[in-house]
Amino acid sequence: MTMRWLAAVRICLLSALQLFAGSAGMAVVVAPLLWLWPDAASAQKFPSKPLRIVVRAPPGGADDLHARVMAPRLGDVLGQRVIPDYRPGAGGLVAWEIVAKSPPDGYTLLLAASGLAAIRSLRADATAVDPWRDFAWVSQVANFPLVLTVHPSLPTKTLKDLVALARKRPGELNYGSSGVGATPHLAAEYFKAVAKIDIRHVPYKGASPMYLDLLGGRIEMGASVIGSAIPHIRNGKLRAMGVTSVTRSAQLPEAPTIAEGGFPGFEFLPFYALVVAAGTPREIVSTLSEAIGKTISTPEVREQIIRAGSEPASNTPEQMLQLARKGAAQIEEIVRTANIKPE
Repeated sequence: MTMRWLAAVRICLLSALQLFAGSAGMAVVVAPLLWLWPDAASAQKFPSKPLRIVVRAPPGGADDLHARVMAPRLGDVLGQRVIPDYRPGAGGLVAWEIVAKSPPDGYTLLLAASGLAAIRSLRADATAVDPWRDFAWVSQVANFPLVLTVHPSLPTKTLKDLVALARKRPGELNYGSSGVGATPHLAAEYFKAVAKIDIRHVPYKGASPMYLDLLGGRIEMGASVIGSAIPHIRNGKLRAMGVTSVTRSAQLPEAPTIAEGGFPGFEFLPFYALVVAAGTPREIVSTLSEAIGKTISTPEVREQIIRAGSEPASNTPEQMLQLARKGAAQIEEIVRTANIKPE
């Protein structure tokens, strides 16, 4: 119940008591209790019980890592336990719907990625979920740059070499991603459009099967999150061509950005964010946003996020909403230009 609703009920009960009470003495005794009742109910500070972060992917991946890194420290800041709750399925749609339909009380959060902001462009079955109508955007958690890699058998040392080869052999080179509409797919399609090259997309059901074919030389190129690519780059089984952020990755500083590689202004920087159900009171959203900011600024949390290949970041609800809308516009443009069909 909101404070406004409780106040309205209080006034109605008091009026009824004054009209129908059998004695003025009873009204004198009961009326103060009615005035105290809603104040006592509303005095309960948020949060007063454990919270959960709904995770759209099973344990073991990047979503899981970010949720597990944040949850304990966020719980310390809020003074309540924060528990990751894994709800994979339907490309994240199961988790999105759980949070969209949860009570708007701030106790159920969703670890969302950039794709949520453009869900209607990417999924044909997502019409029931609206990123602006159904969610309140609380705060960013991290950026996660992506990296374009090639198998060492490909005779390319730089991004310019790769573009020259692709233009020489249009339609012959293949790149893999973790699936249609996934951020690696979008990043590669954006690069194709900017570089004006024709390379073929081979979608996989996740990064692991994509790496099997890429490491085996059955496809020439791959697009993936930096964290999962680093081990293969470091052991020489893959070669990094460029990262999608405007600055080099702290975990992969030897890899140039795509902008440095000959395409000034290129940037594709997906994000992780925490959202709650629409209608959550503003004061609760603000409390969560501030707590996330304190969590992300903690040295041990920052270190673990950076080690995973991401860039720690936090912002206000207003800034987060603006970032989400900007990201959605970019993704929608990529989808339109590359003619990506919703799954």
